[in-house]
This record gives sequence, C-alpha cells and structure tokens, in this order.
Amino acid sequence: MRINKSVFLSKIFNLNLPFFIYRKLRSINDKSNISSRIIKIAIVSVFLGVFVSLSAISIGRGLQSSIKEKLYSLSPDITISTYENNSRGIASEKINNFQLVDSEIKTAFPNLKFENIIEKPTLISKNNSFETVIFRGINDGYSFENFNKFILGSNTLNNLTSKEIIISKSLSDKLGITVGQNLTLYFQIDNNQRIPNLRSYTVTHIFNTDFPDFDNNYIIGNSQTLQNIFKWNNNEFAAIEISINEKSKISSIEQSISSLKFFEKNNLSIKSINSKYDNIFNWISIFDFNIILITSLMILVAIISVIISLFILIFERIKMIGIMSSMGSTNKSLSKIFIYQGIEIILKGMIPANILFLLVSIIQNSYGFIKLNPSDYYVESIPFILEPMFIISLNLTFALISFIVLSITFVSITKFTPKLNINS
Repeated sequence: MRINKSVFLSKIFNLNLPFFIYRKLRSINDKSNISSRIIKIAIVSVFLGVFVSLSAISIGRGLQSSIKEKLYSLSPDITISTYENNSRGIASEKINNFQLVDSEIKTAFPNLKFENIIEKPTLISKNNSFETVIFRGINDGYSFENFNKFILGSNTLNNLTSKEIIISKSLSDKLGITVGQNLTLYFQIDNNQRIPNLRSYTVTHIFNTDFPDFDNNYIIGNSQTLQNIFKWNNNEFAAIEISINEKSKISSIEQSISSLKFFEKNNLSIKSINSKYDNIFNWISIFDFNIILITSLMILVAIISVIISLFILIFERIKMIGIMSSMGSTNKSLSKIFIYQGIEIILKGMIPANILFLLVSIIQNSYGFIKLNPSDYYVESIPFILEPMFIISLNLTFALISFIVLSITFVSITKFTPKLNINS
C-alpha cells in the first residue's frame, strides 16, 4: 500500500507538532537572540499591567468605601430643620411645634432611626487660648454605635451627662487638653449680652475622624446643657436626624418626607447627606473613570508588548515557518506554536503579579505602611479591598482579551509567511 507523502507529512505535522516545536524553542537558551530579551520585557510589562490594574481598582474601591463609611458614620442620612438652620449650616434655631413634627414623621416612617440635636456656637478657653467651635448637643439615649470607631483608646462611649463633653484630637493638641481635665466654654445668648455664660465640662473621650471640617469645628455634649442655657424646654430641638439602613433609598425617602402636608406649614427644610457632602461624593465618583482609564492603558501596553515580542520571535523563526509550511503544516498549526509562547509570557507575568498584589494588600491593610494625608484623602493610609470575584474577573478578562488578540494576530501573520522549497 502506497502512502501519499504529502498527506503523511501533513498528518504528522498537525498531530502534536505545534506543542513539540514550542517546547523545543522554549528549551533553547540563546541569550544573543533579540527575542529572548524582548520576551523578558514583555513578561515585565504583563506583570506591571496586571499588578497596577489590580492595585488601582482595589485602592480606588477601598478609598470609596472608606470615605463613604466615614461620612455615613459622622453624618445622618437625612436632616430635618428650619430654613434658617440650613442657610446658616448649623442647627441652632428650634423647630416650631417640635413634638407635633416629630410625632408626624415617626408615624409616617416608623422603621427609621431618629435622633434629636441642637447646635450652638461657643468659645473654648484654656490657658489663655481661645477656639471658636460648635457645641453639638445630642439627646439622651443617642446611639454612639457608629461613632465609637473614631474614639481613641479602648473605652467606648455610651452616653454623655450634662457636665461631660468629647473633643477632637486636633483640639486636644491645640489646647493641651487630655481626658479627665476640665474645659471652660463661653455661650452668648443674644447679641446684646456683654458677659457670656460660662460652663465648665469634663472631657471624657477624645475622637479623631480625619475629616478636618468635623474635627476642627465640633465638640459633642448633651443637649440638656444647651436647653438650660438658652431656656428651651426639654422637648425642644433644632433638628431631627434620620438614619437609613439601605443607603440607596435616601433620595426616595427624602422626597416622601418633603411631600408631607405639615412640612411646609412649619417652615421646615430637609437635606440629605448626598447634598450636604456633594463635593466629596462627586470627587470620589471620579475615581471610577480614572480607574477604568488606568486599567485599560496598562492592559493595552501589556498586550502590545506581548505581540511585539512574538513578532520578533516570528521574524527570527521565519525560515523554520517557511519549511514547516512547505512540508504541509497548516496556518492553524503554525499559529498554535506562537500562541503557546504568548500564553507562557502572559502566565509568567500574571502569576507573580497576583502573588505580589495579595502580599502588598494584606501587609498594607494590617500595618498601613503607605501613608496618606488625611486632610486631602480623609484616611491615614491606603486601603485595599480584597474581593475574590473582582480579582478572578480581572485576570480572566485580561487573559481572554490577550488570547483573542493573539489568535487574530497570528492568523494574519501566517498568511504572509513564505513557503520554502523543501528540497532547497
């Protein structure tokens, strides 16, 4: 039985030859070849592309999450007060018919969490040093669950008596005040008052939020002391603060409250946390665009580096490609040789990049070696968010895009490779 020579060679070449040739080329260690150096550069490019992409997304999401968490812990989701209060920026004027307003809102939204507050400007005096701040008076039974994460030291804050206050670390440093010491506050009831009312308070805790607007401007105490000084009744407050578990419903609940019949009749105004800190929310929303841009550029550079390195490798092996083509190897089988090489480059870059990213993330989250300026970024160190699905998705996306681009590239290249005469 006579076997056609060309058919036989074609079957041999298309069986396992692509992977065999790839392994042989891989075993050749010719440092003089340009391709060997270019391949190393491509591996480094893939490594940097994957590592920077993972880090950029993780840090961006970490900053967004940390800043939002702080905002939601420091500020209520919705604040109801008078128009005068909103124009001044502090809740200093009492709400008319407060009991009725409070009852109506709680009846309409029984599942929400409510707190009542009063805010008044005051002067702090200590060792001939003065600071103008806002005394934030909170109602009895106020929940410090979210705020306790900002309290320095091991003691948690449960309640405040009329003789106790808490101050920020920045004010503590300026005034030289520590826990257990007394602090004198000056209150002016009206503009005609020449001698302000003096009150002495004991500092029970010190907090640090890394939000300069809050740390530099607020001290926290019991609302009863303000009610006594300004001769308010115990059931009179300047604002109703509402906390919502599902943050996505803030806007809808805000609209529902503002549409209540008694709302406008009592000269009330409503303000959500989104509008109160719109500059910060707009700022952190820019992260998404920057992250997408950085990630896309890094992935693009990495893929281009891999393609360039394999182009050079193909040109160095152009004679081999011509011989194999003349002996019956198809374009598909020829493409596989270099696709294998491309996959190796990608894996050699991706695996170390993922390992380093995980190590850096764990170490940074544990010890916070890489610091940030809290006045600019509202956090003291760079936060990483480790989400397995996000890590897997980015790696799979990078690998899939790389494979598609490599396949298209090599199919196109092999169509233009010369076919050499096998007898030559």
